Amino acid sequence: MSDRFEALAPRLAKQRKGQNPARLTTACALALALLAGCNTLTSETGEQTITAVDFDPAQPGEIRIGKVVFMAGFRLEYGARFFGGLSGLWVSPAGDRLVAVTDHGDWVAAPLQHDADGRLTGVGTISMRALTGIDADAIDTILDPQERDAEGLAVLPDGRVIVSFERRHRIWVYDSPLTDNEPLELEAPEHVARLQNNEGLEAIEAMPDGRLIAIAEGPIGPGVVLDFWVLERDGKWRSVGYLMRDGFKVTGAAALPDGRVIVLERWFAAPMAIRNRLRVLTPEQIDGTAIVDGEVIAEFTSDYNIDNFEGLSARTGPGGETFLYMVSDDNFNFGQRTYLYQFRLEP
Repeated sequence: MSDRFEALAPRLAKQRKGQNPARLTTACALALALLAGCNTLTSETGEQTITAVDFDPAQPGEIRIGKVVFMAGFRLEYGARFFGGLSGLWVSPAGDRLVAVTDHGDWVAAPLQHDADGRLTGVGTISMRALTGIDADAIDTILDPQERDAEGLAVLPDGRVIVSFERRHRIWVYDSPLTDNEPLELEAPEHVARLQNNEGLEAIEAMPDGRLIAIAEGPIGPGVVLDFWVLERDGKWRSVGYLMRDGFKVTGAAALPDGRVIVLERWFAAPMAIRNRLRVLTPEQIDGTAIVDGEVIAEFTSDYNIDNFEGLSARTGPGGETFLYMVSDDNFNFGQRTYLYQFRLEP
């Protein structure tokens, strides 16, 4: 086990009755498979269409919004029966692969192409496979829809993958998304069971210093403070409040090498009014005892080509730039779209 993430060990729950012992290896199976271009996710197949899209139809190409610059965007269409609902997102440090989890309980993976400057230029063949559960059976064969709603995704340096679920709120730890390994359940923070049915652990992320953070989508009660937890290196969850402003709710998070965290938020009003924005949390805020109130660094209104963005990932580009990747959850709704966008975070 990576010595930076030893805090996970004492929090891994015992196996449930009737569950075979699951292996928790330190092999970098995920990283090796991705670098090799391995394509083993074959449970769902279909024809795909990848279409380049502009963020602002009135201003094609690169455009600055707040403190980020739109670099590239693609609409993803894939003919598999349950494609869509992408929520958690991870882009490999090399930028050659993405992995996502969906509301239906599937892994989605695809190779990515970038040019010499780090700009996203293409998305390769999409693959899908059901997450596994107890006894390594496909999750869609053993759990009802209320129990397979995967929302958050984090990948550790040793290749292990952490997935958070809502409705039945829990955190599972996988050896890798590319093999039929069953998960271990990470002991969740106190009071997680009190979260709203559809407003659970929407964002989960591994910090560079070996800690884990988890942020709820909505508050437990009628207030405006969200639950925000930090799994410290002593193996204990620490509770921190996250101030919800202007009706925006948390949908994703990405940690940066300097200890900052970019948080993705969404505002929604029926029938289809959507806005997204990005806020930044400093290391001092995360380490402190006060309710965190991150600075808004970008807001995306309906004037732009947006949808229900829920997944966020960050990586460092060839020139030291910070690139942010966002993916939208189409809720399996015919009127919505699955977009993958790349932004550059300005210094």
